[in-house]
Amino acid sequence: MSKYVQTIRGVVNVEITNNFASDLGTTLGNYLGPGKRVIIGRDISIPSRMIKRSLTTGLMAAGLDVIDLGVAPIPVIHYNGDFYNANVVITISKYHLRPEKVDIMIFSDHEIPLNQKHAAKVPWNEIGDLRLVHEYRENYIKAVLKHIKTDIVNNKAFLIVLDSEEGTNKPFAPQILNELNCETVLIGSKDHELDDDFSVPHPKRISLVSELTTAIGADMGILLDNDSDRVVFIDPNGHIIRDQTILGIFAKYALEEHPGGNIVSSVVASLSLDEIISNEGGKLIKTSVDNVLNEIDNTNAIFGGDEPGMYAFPEFQNCFDAIFSVLKMMEILAKKDTTISNLASQIEEYNRTVFTIECENEKKNEVIEAFISAFIPENSINTVDGVRIDLEDSFILLRPSRFEPLIRAYIESKSAQKLQELTESVKMVIMSV
Repeated sequence: MSKYVQTIRGVVNVEITNNFASDLGTTLGNYLGPGKRVIIGRDISIPSRMIKRSLTTGLMAAGLDVIDLGVAPIPVIHYNGDFYNANVVITISKYHLRPEKVDIMIFSDHEIPLNQKHAAKVPWNEIGDLRLVHEYRENYIKAVLKHIKTDIVNNKAFLIVLDSEEGTNKPFAPQILNELNCETVLIGSKDHELDDDFSVPHPKRISLVSELTTAIGADMGILLDNDSDRVVFIDPNGHIIRDQTILGIFAKYALEEHPGGNIVSSVVASLSLDEIISNEGGKLIKTSVDNVLNEIDNTNAIFGGDEPGMYAFPEFQNCFDAIFSVLKMMEILAKKDTTISNLASQIEEYNRTVFTIECENEKKNEVIEAFISAFIPENSINTVDGVRIDLEDSFILLRPSRFEPLIRAYIESKSAQKLQELTESVKMVIMSV
């Protein structure tokens, strides 16, 4: 379905209001034209439910037919776009870093102009239809199992600790794992303090999964976020495996299956990922954080992913899919008859730090210019998303946030001492502006 992904993010009832969502739906409908079909779904959060309803009425007011999947994971919603011959797929979910914000994601085959303007509504007798469907669950499950080597996974009979709270009476992930002969210990916490933060796996949840994974001797622990497009992997020793390490494992396997292919990640990609893909004869394409899925399609890539814990397998669908990522990891472990700890040990993990610095929007360009002046001579530079400076055995990346008055800094080095020196230098440059 998706050749292009557009994200609208804002504070609910402040930036993204019911009127905004309704007008957005009608604006989208005006562009597509009456009679077109849209798939829509959301996560479990109450703000997402409210905004989805307003967005749906706006779409119908423009004459579009809407197929509502209700509460479902993003990859499930996305997959069903093709099944229902939808022109556009829309998901609404809580932003993983700020609970007061929601993300409206629009998946389509080309960029859609979304500038808010006067939204023209159709006459009463041309209002679009609303259809609630339920077979989308079976559609996704059947498709997922067709794209995994189920015979070798079944034979391994994995023991998995899973933390997942999809908000449905019958969560997808446990059902699929059961189909693959896995013994699954499911944690679905009803602790309201933790539920509020479930879009990013809460430290208490991670600790619980880690301890339980070690205690029962599980093959791995898994945490899925609230809309199942992000995943955290924990090894049998209870250690969280870095996102960049998981990227390396998946990229290496993809290139073994498809030699010479393209791999897409963002400019935050580790030096290690560069080395792995180069050694395997592939090509790493670095793009902006918000453009990974688009670039996967543009370059016909065999795999793509990014932090935090987002992985896309175009062999199945071009969408960050945490559920499929778990199954693909099990396939790799079964095929190689190894453990996730062993796979992780084969991936170099370099010294890395990430931090944010408050910066007013009008000062961001000034900070970037000062940074370039301090570090650019004789170094490789990438400006596809902020500024990344590649040194001999290190890199520095400054990324101005699109939505917040922040600049995010990523620094990685093969030397712990150099990492500290670079970090201090970058902070001094930024603070001097």
